[in-house]
Amino acid sequence: MNMNVKPEDLTAAVDSTDGTARVKTIAFHISVFFAAFLVVFSRRPDAILNAQFWAEDGKFWYADAYHFGLHSLLMAEAGYLHTLPRIVALFTLLFPLAVAPLLMNLCAIVMQILPVNLFLSSRFSSISMGTRLLGSLMYLVLPNSFEIHANSTNIQWHLALIGCLVLLAQRNEERTRRIFDLAILALVAIDSPLGIPLIPIAALLWWQRRDVRSKLSLAMLIPGTVFQIVAVLLSHSRRSAPNGATLTRLTSILGGQVFLSSVLGLRTFIQLYFVQHLRYLFVIEAISLIAGLAIIFYAFRYAPTELKLFILFATLVLGMALSHPLASMESEYPQWDLMQIPGIGNRYYFFPMLALLASLVWMLKSSAFKSRIPRYAAVLFLSLLLVGIYRDFEYRPYTDLQFQRFAAEFDRTAPGTQFAIPLNPVIQGYDWTMQLTKR
Repeated sequence: MNMNVKPEDLTAAVDSTDGTARVKTIAFHISVFFAAFLVVFSRRPDAILNAQFWAEDGKFWYADAYHFGLHSLLMAEAGYLHTLPRIVALFTLLFPLAVAPLLMNLCAIVMQILPVNLFLSSRFSSISMGTRLLGSLMYLVLPNSFEIHANSTNIQWHLALIGCLVLLAQRNEERTRRIFDLAILALVAIDSPLGIPLIPIAALLWWQRRDVRSKLSLAMLIPGTVFQIVAVLLSHSRRSAPNGATLTRLTSILGGQVFLSSVLGLRTFIQLYFVQHLRYLFVIEAISLIAGLAIIFYAFRYAPTELKLFILFATLVLGMALSHPLASMESEYPQWDLMQIPGIGNRYYFFPMLALLASLVWMLKSSAFKSRIPRYAAVLFLSLLLVGIYRDFEYRPYTDLQFQRFAAEFDRTAPGTQFAIPLNPVIQGYDWTMQLTKR
């Protein structure tokens, strides 16, 4: 044994080992990101190959950024602030109009992928890598989620997921990661009302962990959430629409839109909705509701604390959505009635669907059960999920509205000219158009 080893030699060896491990970690996450990007791209290639504005992306975020600049950050739409998509729109002003939709889509895709990198990081090492890989793949190929795929209009849902994961993750002592965590939570709070249901989650984690990190996380959510609530109360930009809440409609929404569509897919639910007699459809929805609630309640009773809190967060989000939804442009109709139709209000079911699938993965992988029934049930439902993934994997491309031609014409127009550019979605009876006045 060499007794002449100097302390500085040992330090250098440790630093070298740490450096190698860091390089491997970075390479792993870069590989994960590009693999996830390929999955997202393959579900709707036109988001990159023929990028076009989607709804509010052009009508409000880009148009308001173009006309009002930084002031657009304080402009409420649908009753609340949308900070992140407006920041993205302001960023795109640095580039020609022709590439603005592509840049906004890319920013949305990055936010869509980040939860995968976060979940596969060492901060969730208490969960086996196999379980995390399975959960990440299911998230990327989630059925019944076309509305929030690769567009900035619905970027708030993926940002809120990142915020929730940041809260649930294991404590991290690295300064840069702590700064990232606090910045994400502050942004979630000011970006949309989805910061509101994160506050009780953060409070419960602080009560359980009793550490400074949890206290700071809660503190970062509160100012932005208060500001967002003030914006909600003072804004008159949200259209008024009757809820039409009934137990029958709730059964159809949860059974059909959340539980059935998250497993068998939206296209399967569409076939059932328009082919089967409504009497039999309600029976199917009721059975799906019972099965879905049984899985959720079982997980909420026996799962680890972090999964219980995620289920609670998903429940709070759905409760907020159902209390005052704007599921369709047809605001004169009861919204719960419209929300029974397959695909309507698709974004509202994102977190409940994730909670259901997370519960199934936990039931499949957990070794704490005395009975095999939970694992058999998980195998059954996850096998059926293959149907939904297969049927819903490819999303229909947006209608080609020749955006590049309009962008070229806009560049040639004289200052002061008012210019209209048609937008997706193409909905009969409603005109999605971006109005710009050339500067």
